[in-house]
Amino acid sequence: MSKKIALLAVAGAVAILGAGVLGYFSYGWINPPEPPPVTLSKGNVRGKVLTDSGSMTPAGIIVEDEEGNTQRLTTNAFGGYDLQLYPGKYRLTFTKGYEFDTVTKEVEVQQYKTYYLQDVRLMQLYDSYEKHWIAGDLHQHTYYSDGSDSILSLALGDVSVGLYYAFLSDHNSARGLAEWYETDTLKTLTAEDGEDRFFTPGEAVEITTEFGHFQALGVATTLEKYDVELYESERNSPDRDQIIMDRITYIANCIKRDGGVAQINHPYSVSTMGFNYWELAPLFDTVEIWNGVFNPGDGRYENETGYISQNYESKLKWYELLNEGLYLAATGGTDIHDTKGPGKTGGVTAITPENYQSYYDDGGIYPGMPTTYLYLDGAIDRETILGAIEGGHSFISNGPVINCKVGETIYGQTHPLAGASEVTFDMDVFCRDGIESIAFVRNGETVKSIELDVGTDTVYTQPVTLEVTAGDWVVIEVFGTGAQYGITNPIFFEA
Repeated sequence: MSKKIALLAVAGAVAILGAGVLGYFSYGWINPPEPPPVTLSKGNVRGKVLTDSGSMTPAGIIVEDEEGNTQRLTTNAFGGYDLQLYPGKYRLTFTKGYEFDTVTKEVEVQQYKTYYLQDVRLMQLYDSYEKHWIAGDLHQHTYYSDGSDSILSLALGDVSVGLYYAFLSDHNSARGLAEWYETDTLKTLTAEDGEDRFFTPGEAVEITTEFGHFQALGVATTLEKYDVELYESERNSPDRDQIIMDRITYIANCIKRDGGVAQINHPYSVSTMGFNYWELAPLFDTVEIWNGVFNPGDGRYENETGYISQNYESKLKWYELLNEGLYLAATGGTDIHDTKGPGKTGGVTAITPENYQSYYDDGGIYPGMPTTYLYLDGAIDRETILGAIEGGHSFISNGPVINCKVGETIYGQTHPLAGASEVTFDMDVFCRDGIESIAFVRNGETVKSIELDVGTDTVYTQPVTLEVTAGDWVVIEVFGTGAQYGITNPIFFEA
């Protein structure tokens, strides 16, 4: 079947789903409004979303009711939408991720009535894909484990935010992968030059145990329950730690034996979801330092430890490993369980360490929050994606795009100093909602910070010179408005 015919089939499925994809579900809101009287019926709001070049595109629609409750719906695969909403006033914000602008419309819905809105045109402000940075998500769930999304609604959520690849990683299950493979018929974007850019689905399983969660990226590694579950006698054994370490070793070896990338997920999560055996870290290829369930580990507002500082602690531990000479490439993943990302406007405004997580939650958590951008100068397929992830040719972001290098050296690579005592970073940083500052972290310490005006500065392209010596590594952090943040994998330096 051709991609075009298959894409028509997907679009037809969306149309059939109708309200199932785009309806107003009271349980999809953080603080659901009182249900309307049973005598009320919905109205329909319809329209199309296009890019500034005139091509229709799948996009997100953040629906806000009169109480400030929000949820993010999507168009169909072609960019058309049919919102079925109960009577009331709504603010609709049309989005396509952080490289596009947004358009807001207000509508008052009456029951039984159908409203056709003027076409929405979203302007592309930056094109990271054109510069070989490919946006994606490494950690997502559907109703095949504990998520609420179907395969189709998850994939539409991904392309609606401008993702070009994503891994489905349900807990201990590969049931959804057969469907997931078929989402390569979805088109993320038609570029200005007419190039159709399709979505690339990746297979994964989150191996979930009582002693940590481990991502099998690129393979459908599922293990028998008795292979990884602890018996009661083992939980109470004086050899419990060694038993657990043997299980973790077995898991990592199985993932690699299957040809996958072995990853430690959310290592500082509480309860049984964290990772406590760092002597086994060399068995793994990557570590998830940014899990989208929790606020970014930017360090601006977090306490040093605690429930809301899990990503910050993960980042600091990663720095420690780098200084010890162990390089696990850093990744991020939304850990999305509901692409509607219910939120609330008008809540927290002044951010403090105590309310940072609430502020982050109120904004809604959607696919690609965070996004792991991979540098792929050529084919976009399983091999190149896994190679870039394992090599750390990537940065993680929920807003800023960090396209920087030293000469021809990119993140995850080693730059020869050839006797030099300083290097120049070629900078190409973009953040639609403004850049607050850019930090250069050398060997775990911030050694240079560039302060900008977050209200006016959305790009930064001035070269930056930094002193380095052989054995150093440098990570770049970009701080945007609110909770917007980005962090790169390191560039290493040798004599």
